[in-house]
Amino acid sequence: MRIIGFIITTLLAGLSATAQVRSLDFYIDAATKNSPLIADYGNQLRIHSAEFNRLKAIYTHSRLEVNGSYLFVPIVSRDGGHTSFKWNAQSATDYYGYDLGQSSGSLTAGVTWSKPLLGGSQLKMAKEQSHISDEITNNDIRLEKHRLERAVSEQYILCLLDQAQLNFADSTDALIGRQIRIVENLYRNGLAKSTDLKLLRIEKESNSEFKASLSQSYRSHIADLNLMCGIDDTCIVNLSQVTVEPKIQVIDNNSQFSKSFMLDSINNVASLRAFNLQYRPQLNLFINGGLQVGDYAQLYKHFGFSVGLTFHLTLMDGRQRKMKELQTQWQQNSIRTYRNNAELQRRLRIKQCQDQLAKYDEREKSMKAQLNEYERVLADYAKEVKAGEASVLDYITVLKSKLQAQKDLYVLRTNRQLVVIAQNYWNW
Repeated sequence: MRIIGFIITTLLAGLSATAQVRSLDFYIDAATKNSPLIADYGNQLRIHSAEFNRLKAIYTHSRLEVNGSYLFVPIVSRDGGHTSFKWNAQSATDYYGYDLGQSSGSLTAGVTWSKPLLGGSQLKMAKEQSHISDEITNNDIRLEKHRLERAVSEQYILCLLDQAQLNFADSTDALIGRQIRIVENLYRNGLAKSTDLKLLRIEKESNSEFKASLSQSYRSHIADLNLMCGIDDTCIVNLSQVTVEPKIQVIDNNSQFSKSFMLDSINNVASLRAFNLQYRPQLNLFINGGLQVGDYAQLYKHFGFSVGLTFHLTLMDGRQRKMKELQTQWQQNSIRTYRNNAELQRRLRIKQCQDQLAKYDEREKSMKAQLNEYERVLADYAKEVKAGEASVLDYITVLKSKLQAQKDLYVLRTNRQLVVIAQNYWNW
């Protein structure tokens, strides 16, 4: 076990000497850059722009179409005493098939040019809706970045806990090593028992096992952090220390979280205005040019063109417009209810975090005082052990209590940092 502990210590020392140092900002930037959801939001912004350009073409640009039709009216003719099948008869008196006086073959081919004349209001509305969609998507990007910042910070703090405990285990290992050397000298001079020396060595091996466990936990937490940030890296790194401080509390209801509800409300009203545009007059200009003929013997005589206007205005719709307005009002009520509830929960979460921080601060003061007492007792025991006046067993008992208290303090500080991160997340 002593050989294994020496190998682990040497390996960790070598890794610490060569490992690169990374900061919290590095991981937050990587998580933001590699987030597929943020990339998707970026594509949605491009989709909004393309959709606006498409609607702009519909509402303001002219349209040119090629069109044509060829109508066949086949019959079975019995004129002149001969029965024959004709694909497209122009005239017959004795036949089976459609009445040629009502339906006869025809050919239509040409081009149609059309342009909307009153599309300005629709274009203006489309531009406004596109802008609102962009604002909603940009707000979603901000919310996702804020969520990633919290998640990455929490995982980073857990990695820092492992790193701090590893450093503490190293210092503990050095402390026990010094005591072993002191007791070895006392043992050679007949002032200490062999059991005292064995107890210290057992404690050193236990600390080495604790370090190995911490190293494994650190690797696991770093791997989870890399996975969260989209980093394809298996190297062991050192993390720079960071202390997250509470932000100034946002008291009013204009938090960044409430902005999404505000944008939903604006978008809801804009949808109603866009719906109401269909009740405005619609006027289109069109020009046709080409061929329309039923007698194929004189095709060249029947080329021509026509110009016209199409007008549309809805006068009655079965109260659809009124129902749409009622739907919008109910949706606005729902948005207002969700916003009020979300803001209430946000304030309660902040208050909960503040209460927890106050309790953590009280506990930290108490634990620091306890650790100071352990330090004084250990210093006295170390002197007594060195003089051969105290039992090593008593020293180890106090040392274990001190080590556990130090571990508890590390965990408490970590939990406090996690609460600060949560408070800053909601206080935004």
